[in-house]
Amino acid sequence: MAPLFFAGLAFAAAGSVSASPGLWAAAVLSVIAAVLYAPGGNVPGWTPLAIAVAAYVSWGVANDFLNSPYTPAGIFHPAFLAAGFVFSRRIDPRARNAARGALLVGMAMLATWALWQSASGQGRALAHFETPNTLASVLNLALAPVLFRIAHGEGRRIVLALAVLLAAALVCTLSRGGFIALGSGVLVTGLLFAVRPPARAVLCLVGVLAAGIATGVLALQLPQWLASRALTPAPGIEELASTLEGTLGSRSELYRLAFSAVGERPWLGAGYLGFRALFEAGRASVPSYAPENVTWFVHNDYLQTLVELGLPGFVALATLVAAPFWLAKRARAPETDSLALHAALAGLATMAIHALGDFPFYVPICLLLFGALLGDADRLLWRERPTPVTEPGSALRLVRIGGATMLALLILPPPLAEAAAAYGDRSWRSGKAEPAAFGFELARRIQPRDWRYHWYAGQFWYAQAGQSGKKAAASLADRAFAAAMEANPTDPRPLLGRLATQMRFGSLLDRPRSSATLRGWAERALALAPLNPAVRQDYRAALAQLGNRP
Repeated sequence: MAPLFFAGLAFAAAGSVSASPGLWAAAVLSVIAAVLYAPGGNVPGWTPLAIAVAAYVSWGVANDFLNSPYTPAGIFHPAFLAAGFVFSRRIDPRARNAARGALLVGMAMLATWALWQSASGQGRALAHFETPNTLASVLNLALAPVLFRIAHGEGRRIVLALAVLLAAALVCTLSRGGFIALGSGVLVTGLLFAVRPPARAVLCLVGVLAAGIATGVLALQLPQWLASRALTPAPGIEELASTLEGTLGSRSELYRLAFSAVGERPWLGAGYLGFRALFEAGRASVPSYAPENVTWFVHNDYLQTLVELGLPGFVALATLVAAPFWLAKRARAPETDSLALHAALAGLATMAIHALGDFPFYVPICLLLFGALLGDADRLLWRERPTPVTEPGSALRLVRIGGATMLALLILPPPLAEAAAAYGDRSWRSGKAEPAAFGFELARRIQPRDWRYHWYAGQFWYAQAGQSGKKAAASLADRAFAAAMEANPTDPRPLLGRLATQMRFGSLLDRPRSSATLRGWAERALALAPLNPAVRQDYRAALAQLGNRP
């Protein structure tokens, strides 16, 4: 079981950098396999937390199908949360300890990687991830529970060493949000726990943190120290203060842009990851971002959820985050269970707080670990009233079969389409037009709501029409770009692709569009991304080519 769970973590970490449905599916299926393989214990039934998770996941997936454009991330990101939750609350104590060991091994590997990056002169540590802040979010999900346990008496040497290693790696990220989230999360959870930690344990905690901070600072300083033999402040540490004003200004611009779009579709929202289109259309109100810079994120997950999933999604996420703390306040569990419960809450609190200034709820590995901590909290909150695992009856078997079928229909088409498109791309690069056409056309038929595959096919057929001058290729390019426009009306690329096809191969098409229509497409593309350099260039070229054509 532990190797399967570790594989799920590894695939989720890889999928947090590369937005690959194949990696996402491998991660979710690995965790599901771990659930099926591990011995099950007594599990809670439909608890308030289980209902909150189900509401958030269901609305996220449904919204992805109700909204346009569709994105596989709208299915897989909620699936990561659900997989972690189900895994953590279903397995028995022995399997849980094995899974916790696999997780901590993975965390130690990331922390060691981070320390090596800083010590070798690479600056702020990010390990495998795209940003140091993401690494900080991941580390905090393990570090906060460990520190909370140390503060209340945990004294095993291996745990203390792990805490020092994780704290040092967190320092190497130089993530202001990560530092604030860790301190606030542990403090808030400690106040909720309302049990005064022993003085000796507090001293141990202070010693661990001091050792971790010293190790992290040493790793950051080491390259300069080796080069100059003089210990001078590392540039990265100085940047913590020097870049604060710019970061706050940039965040405030993104927040204002997001708030301006809330009222447009308050119930359904702009669609999952729809903020990217809002950003491109309203880039003028975010001057801190240069024209070549892009972002998919508001850097406040609660505000972004309100914009993208509407009021139902925002309420579901807020409930999901707040419910475990409210339930813990009302719980009457034995002290040993209460300590374990609040250790899990400390990890949840760090991500909930970090989400106020970053985007951990949009990172697969963070969602998986957050779901696992939620499952731990749910199991501990309802330990006195478990629902025993019994042999399922025929009706329950049918429900499970139906659920498994629905899950397969949701998560298998995206990786299959990705594989078909990759096959088409490889064949195209190798000069094999016929297999390339098969791959691209198969991908867009497997995932007809994913605009990217229509766009890929349009680019391929456009190139084929240019090489061969065949009417069929030009028609296929025009139809593919038209399908992409219909699937995603918020991105200028399908518009510009079809515009180029009509202008270059209009004589080969059965229904060439008028110049007025083509000008309208160009104007629409520019309105979608008015400051995008590539769009502005294509817009000017289109108008110049159209000229005074009737």
